[in-house]
Amino acid sequence: MTVYLKNGQRLSGLLIDATREQVTLRISGINTRLSMDEVEKYDMLPPVMQRYTQMRESIGDDPDQIVHLAEWLQARERYALALTEAQRALAINPDHGGARRLKSVLEQQIVLRLKGHPAEAVQPGPGPESANPQPPRPGEFPLLSPEQIRLIKVYEVDLKDKPRLTIPRETISKMLAAFSGHPLVPVTREGREAILRKPAVEVLDLMFRLQARDYYGQVDVIDQPRVIKLFRDDIQRTWLMSCATNACHGGNDAGRLILHNRAPNSEQSVYTNFYILNRYVTDRGSSLINWDNPERSPLLQAGLPREDSLFPHPAVPRGASGHDAWKPTFQDTDDKQFKRAVEWLESLYRPRPHYPIDYTPLRPFEPEKPDKNQAPIVR
Repeated sequence: MTVYLKNGQRLSGLLIDATREQVTLRISGINTRLSMDEVEKYDMLPPVMQRYTQMRESIGDDPDQIVHLAEWLQARERYALALTEAQRALAINPDHGGARRLKSVLEQQIVLRLKGHPAEAVQPGPGPESANPQPPRPGEFPLLSPEQIRLIKVYEVDLKDKPRLTIPRETISKMLAAFSGHPLVPVTREGREAILRKPAVEVLDLMFRLQARDYYGQVDVIDQPRVIKLFRDDIQRTWLMSCATNACHGGNDAGRLILHNRAPNSEQSVYTNFYILNRYVTDRGSSLINWDNPERSPLLQAGLPREDSLFPHPAVPRGASGHDAWKPTFQDTDDKQFKRAVEWLESLYRPRPHYPIDYTPLRPFEPEKPDKNQAPIVR
């Protein structure tokens, strides 16, 4: 995991724990606690094995680079795998001093770990074929990928905020070539060169006006779009996580609407829940969000006391007695959190975009269509 602090510092380490109040990373073997007040955002990095495979393929048989890879694995406490890489470096260059020293240290670390965990077997490190990342386990919560998050950032960015972003020169050239003949694309070479020199924000504005959607995914928006910040700070970090507990919309009894509740401040969690809420369709066939009248959205109305709600939340029976465990999220429509949620919905870009993203949720976003041959249900 990589944590970005508000003071500009960036820290990477193993995620130990994450709550609303703090995130704990293990950095160089030391548990480091960071208050959420200090954190701007944090990203869940791809699994170690996936990154290891990519790095291993890129470095080839350079013993210096192999030692660096072994040290990278050592920092992540993958001692057996690191030892395999150190031995691989020595097989290429038996006189490599760094590899010899690292091999000795790793052997000691493995012995110490075995003393602390005698039942733990030290397996040999995998070769290129067996180092492929394993597919997600059944039931594991699917999160948006960094590439999908990057694309949503582009769709949700507000150019009036003058966001920091980068667009590769090659991408701009390809876009201009693809849209040659369009009235917005200069005919002359000088005109096209002038566009290549424009600030990235102006180029993205042109990209939007051209509707050059094939190139959106190559834009890197560095700042979080304002609507995402509002969602993270006023929705995700506050009342939404109280709805996403394991006993409610974060657990097995959640019905179709399941939200991610682990590491709720991570970028992947924020964007995945944002995407789910945008796409979800209720059993009545309506969107969870009413874009014309945000305060009438089922998402918000279900959080009001049932007697005041247009879409009352169903009972949540618990225990042998079937006691209703549900409690209102908002006191009324004047509740500060309710008003902030309405403000967030009103700030979203309209008409809402349909992200070209291939995402398979744990359970379908939309209810199954009734069987036409089935007799209608009469109340």
